[in-house]
Amino acid sequence: MRKKWILQLVLPLLGLSAIFFLLAFAPGQSRNQPPLLEMSVILRKADSASFALRQGMEQAAADLNVELRFLMPSADNCAQEQAQLLQRETESGAAAILLIPADRAALAETVAAAAEKTALVTLESDMTEQGAIASVSVDHAALGRALGQAALRGVPDGGTVLLLDSVPGDNGIRERMEAAAALLKEKGRMVRICQWTEAGWDDRNPPPEEQADAVLAFEEAALEQAAEIERSSQGFPLVYGAGSTSAIAAGLERGRITAIAAENVFSAGYLAVEAAAAAARHEAVGKVPAISFSMIRKESMYEEENQKLLFPVL
Repeated sequence: MRKKWILQLVLPLLGLSAIFFLLAFAPGQSRNQPPLLEMSVILRKADSASFALRQGMEQAAADLNVELRFLMPSADNCAQEQAQLLQRETESGAAAILLIPADRAALAETVAAAAEKTALVTLESDMTEQGAIASVSVDHAALGRALGQAALRGVPDGGTVLLLDSVPGDNGIRERMEAAAALLKEKGRMVRICQWTEAGWDDRNPPPEEQADAVLAFEEAALEQAAEIERSSQGFPLVYGAGSTSAIAAGLERGRITAIAAENVFSAGYLAVEAAAAAARHEAVGKVPAISFSMIRKESMYEEENQKLLFPVL
């Protein structure tokens, strides 16, 4: 009888304890986790958030209980449509917005208005002077000079370097190009700037192998395309550029690309979400340090630190 009474008392207590444990430690739940925060991410083109950048954003979102919503203009690098998306998201009450600006001048007024109503952080191009709470980007001038310095090793004095202008407007990518051009001219190289689209070289320019000893691309899409042209051409100039996609890594390994500047874009994505979430939750947001980058050649691509930039994994 006594044994039966003990069982009747203990078994329900064990059951309640099990239920409490499951509720307290259920997957995806944390007693200290902040409320869910919805965040809009406005890209400048469909592929302007690379795989590694998205990885960084999504990892931060998982860590900080943030839900990301990716938006992009119908036409690549269309600042006017970005402005419309930014205004729409702000008016709909978005608590936080990440923006990869196509053109700072064209977006200045809209960014200033949006920054008064929501936590706005920019990636790639700094718009803190226009009101953004923070900017997450590499030191573009330093990256451009590093690419120019790399090209000096392969281009003789008086030689010609072709710079690919693939993202028109006032933005961080143009800062890279301008810094590279200034260094190359200072060191006695001829510089030509070629308008570049997804269709390739501007028709007004002759083929690059007829006018240049080296080609510099300042963002991933143009670098990938330049490497593809190199594969199918004879006498094509040396190719240098910025980016760290799988296609770029393959081009580097096969000798179609001479050297690249690879950013830690995973960190950029993580820090951007972290800063925007902190601002939206009325927490202190410190100055975000410049994202690091490394110059990588074929012979150094499998060094441990460079592998992290070329082949990022969670």
